[in-house]
Amino acid sequence: MLLRLTYQSRNLLKRPNGSSELLNIVRSAERNNLALALTGALLFDKDQFFQVLEGEANRVTGLFVRIAQDARHTDICLIDAKSVFDRRFPNWSMALIERPLAPLAPDSFSADDLLNFMCDQLAESSGPIKVAVPVW
Repeated sequence: MLLRLTYQSRNLLKRPNGSSELLNIVRSAERNNLALALTGALLFDKDQFFQVLEGEANRVTGLFVRIAQDARHTDICLIDAKSVFDRRFPNWSMALIERPLAPLAPDSFSADDLLNFMCDQLAESSGPIKVAVPVW
């Protein structure tokens, strides 16, 4: 059994260093998640983060505790945490979905809606996801 944890937070990254900080977050997440056998995705826009983490329960919760203490975001809200049998992001130590193709209405999302939205965004992207400098 695996744990899938989903949370939302308010972005505190600001121009002009926000672009390089986002790259640091994603690179660090890729490296750390790979070492912990975790998978997931980070959806980012200029105002908020949504993240899904999947893996062994103790590792996911330990990482979430560390993430919650990160000063680059605030107003952290746990959306969902549940046991699952399989991963939705099995090939991603950390996928980045930046400036989604469809507009976000976070108040209208259930955890499953958000997860499906993130998977759809990855499926609709052309080619591999590239970490690009955000346009703010």
